[in-house]
Amino acid sequence: MEVFFKKFDIGFFILAVFATVGIYRILELFIERMLSRAKKEGFLIKPQMLIFVKDLEDKIEGMMRLLASRGVFEKADKVFICDMGSKDKTLDILERLSQKFGFDVEDGLKKLPEGDFVLAFNMKNIAPEKIAAYFERLRDVEKVELGLKSHEN
Repeated sequence: MEVFFKKFDIGFFILAVFATVGIYRILELFIERMLSRAKKEGFLIKPQMLIFVKDLEDKIEGMMRLLASRGVFEKADKVFICDMGSKDKTLDILERLSQKFGFDVEDGLKKLPEGDFVLAFNMKNIAPEKIAAYFERLRDVEKVELGLKSHEN
C-alpha cells in the first residue's frame, strides 16, 4: 500500500477529474446548442396530422377552436380531419371551420396524408388538450442532459 501512495500523484488525479468534467460539460453545451437551434426553427420534421371524428356534432366546434387557440394547426405541416361516416352535422361543421382554420376535411378514408411523420388521433378517445400538449412537448424540447439524468420538457 505504501508503494501505491509513493507513486500516486494527487495533482495528476485532480487534473484527470477536472478534464473529465470539462469534456462532459463541453459535450453537454454542444448538444444543448444544437437542440436550441432546432427549437428556434421549430420541429426537426414538421408532422402532418390526421384526426378521425364521428358523430361529434355537439363537441367538434369547441374541439377545433381549442386546437386552433393552442396553435396546433400552425405547428403541423398539414392537418386532415377525417369524418368516419357521421350521421349528424359533424361534416358540415368541419367544412365551415376548415375555411377559417385552414385544415382539410375528408369524408372517409379516400385520401390519406403522405409524409415522413404523420400523427393520427381519434377524437373520441383523446381530449384536444392532450393533442395540444403533445404538440408542445414535441416542439419545445428545452434541454437534454448527458449521463444518468433523463431529458427535461
